[in-house]
Amino acid sequence: MSYTALYRKYRPSNFKSVVGQDTTVTILKNSIINSHISHAYLFTGPRGTGKTSIAKIFAHAVNCENFVDDICNECNICKNIKDNDSDIIEIDAASNNGVEEIRTLRDNVKLLPSFCKYKIYIIDEVHMLSTGAFNALLKTLEEPPAHAIFILATTEPNKIPVTILSRCQRFDFNKIDNESLKGRLKFILDNESKYLDDTIINYIAEVSDGGLRDAINLLDQTLSLSNDNITISDIEALSGKISKDLVFKVLKAVISSDYITILDISLELNTKGKSFIDLVNNMLIVLRDYAISLKVDTYFDEEYNKLLRSLNLNSDEIVRISKILNELVTELKNSNDQKLMFEIYLMNLMQVTNNNMEEDLINSQPEIKSEVINTETVSTSQNIEEPPEVIDLVKEQEDLTIEVSKNSQTEISTNSVNLLELKKIRINNVFSGANKDILNKIVKDYDRINDYISNKVYNIIAALLIDGKVVVASDKYLLFSFNDESYISLFDSNYRLIESFMNEIYDIPFKVVAITGLEWEKYKQEFILNKKNNVPYVLIDENVVKLDVSESSNELENSAINIFGEDTVSVR
Repeated sequence: MSYTALYRKYRPSNFKSVVGQDTTVTILKNSIINSHISHAYLFTGPRGTGKTSIAKIFAHAVNCENFVDDICNECNICKNIKDNDSDIIEIDAASNNGVEEIRTLRDNVKLLPSFCKYKIYIIDEVHMLSTGAFNALLKTLEEPPAHAIFILATTEPNKIPVTILSRCQRFDFNKIDNESLKGRLKFILDNESKYLDDTIINYIAEVSDGGLRDAINLLDQTLSLSNDNITISDIEALSGKISKDLVFKVLKAVISSDYITILDISLELNTKGKSFIDLVNNMLIVLRDYAISLKVDTYFDEEYNKLLRSLNLNSDEIVRISKILNELVTELKNSNDQKLMFEIYLMNLMQVTNNNMEEDLINSQPEIKSEVINTETVSTSQNIEEPPEVIDLVKEQEDLTIEVSKNSQTEISTNSVNLLELKKIRINNVFSGANKDILNKIVKDYDRINDYISNKVYNIIAALLIDGKVVVASDKYLLFSFNDESYISLFDSNYRLIESFMNEIYDIPFKVVAITGLEWEKYKQEFILNKKNNVPYVLIDENVVKLDVSESSNELENSAINIFGEDTVSVR
């Protein structure tokens, strides 16, 4: 005899064997006992919760001659139905959704049942019917023959016309609770003389998400494993579900800005065909649980509470991360490349916690006071204003020695320089050594970045840089411009990786800095003005600053022409 799948073998055959739908079963039984049988029913609810099974049981029960509390299986009709169920017609609306099929049904419904009291029509996935088919069905539902009963089943009642809904008695099937699922699984194991650890049974019930058919199918697969010591990992592999450990691993990688871990997990999910949407939804669930645990520390068990507290987030971070993840779910549903979208969003997500850490670092650093340096020998210092709210670029304090050389030297040392100061220095330096030929070479080869979109290490960086452009270049520095301010934050947090990437592209160890498009326009105009006023841009070492004003006005203007072109510099 061929093998019968467990979900078919243990499919409910009477009301007593139905699991988790007690209210619906009670109402249907009472309607039969009291002869209050409607001509049309609508069963709605998630898949695997018993809609079609109860429809078949009800079709059998209304025809049972000795029905008291359940199907008797002894009367002539019960015996005949087992061999011939021609009076119980099942229709799959997914494959029979046209007008002609419903017109045929409408014609056949007039025929009397062959041996039963009622002829039952079970239309599964009824929401798949076309508009024309619904219109054809409507008339029959309005004035059905006395011997006909319609049972419509669907997972999407919102797609059914109101005119159909109003003519049916509606029963909403709920997800089956875990305790009921576990009880049914243990019953099947006992009947099959099999054993599984309670931990495995609990996990099967949990990942089945209230669907009994899914739970029994997963149990069937689990029992097929040759391994005697079945683990949670085995069930995860069979179900394709995202493990809790993986969810926490991703969240911790985001919090610690561990880009490599994120990229490795993304590649693993893509390779194994697992759902990025499931992962993001599970991340949202964990964040929800964490928010609850912050307010009610006894709501979850001690072990889970310990896992949640290991994330170390505050309420504001939970809200901001959740908003970004919600956006990501929508984007993933509409994206043709979920892997790329997932990686881009998670890189951006890292800024939520990373920026807070940087702000704490900035606030904890001593204030750097401005000093006038030998104003008689240095005619003018740099006049470039700090860009507003520029994100710092360095993770640790550095010592800065400023040396001014023109017949005399003044040396100033500071104990710390914040990241904002380093960014200001780099912007100055790229202007001081800017060269149009170098810029043209960079721009000419910039499209090579596209070749790294699928690269495991640089794909996120490549995707980021494609949306920007290099606007000024020197032999040591590159200045990028982005229209979207949020990209600046992502750039600044990954500048070391970007420098490594640019070295990969151009084989030159460039140092990089980025500004917005609006800031670029401001810096460009300031540069032109400073050049016309003979204000020098002096190269500043990131550890030692050397101010040199010996350049002639001709050299300064030639430098401006090399960067922006003659037409731009000549504009007044």
